[in-house]
Amino acid sequence: MICDIITQPAPVAVSIAGKMHPINWDFRAGIEFDAIRDSDMPEEWKFEKMLKLYYGDLNDLGNILEAVERLKWFYRCGEPDEEENEDKKAKRYVRKTSKEPAYSLSQDTAYIYAAFLDQYGIDLATVRDLHWWKFMALFESLNEDTKMSKIMYYRKASVSGMDRERRAFINEMKKLYRIRRGKSEKMTLEQRNERWKKYVRERLSGK
Repeated sequence: MICDIITQPAPVAVSIAGKMHPINWDFRAGIEFDAIRDSDMPEEWKFEKMLKLYYGDLNDLGNILEAVERLKWFYRCGEPDEEENEDKKAKRYVRKTSKEPAYSLSQDTAYIYAAFLDQYGIDLATVRDLHWWKFMALFESLNEDTKMSKIMYYRKASVSGMDRERRAFINEMKKLYRIRRGKSEKMTLEQRNERWKKYVRERLSGK
């Protein structure tokens, strides 16, 4: 659920150390964030790139730890910090789901582009001033007959209880549309949060 973006303006700045700091609110930053997070680069490099992506000059932030928390809040579109937040959103497609993620914004760009153009008439390659929160509201509301929604269904669907022919088809679709993960260490949200904190401590100590 995206926070209210009808009666309240979508944020273009966040409060850090008592001061409002501009944040990169364009939807492309969210897609790039997704790509960085799932890349093979070391975690500390990821954190540095993520922070610079959203804030630019890190020396102006004042409180790095608070900046990290506000960044995560912004990326989640104001939602609570919950484990596997993307998977929770994806459960609306099927009751029984696999543990695989439903989508990768960075890898599914072609399907997302086609779905937005078909359903909303929005050309994501040329659109300007599309806020990340608005992009996600539109993304989560894609019709079930778009190819992107069908792909998300295939990825999340459990084949338990299906007849042999249907199970074979779904498994083939899972293989065809599997998300290609890098070789980087797979972490839970809690583990990643601890890495964030470690990065902040080391940065503040000058290591």
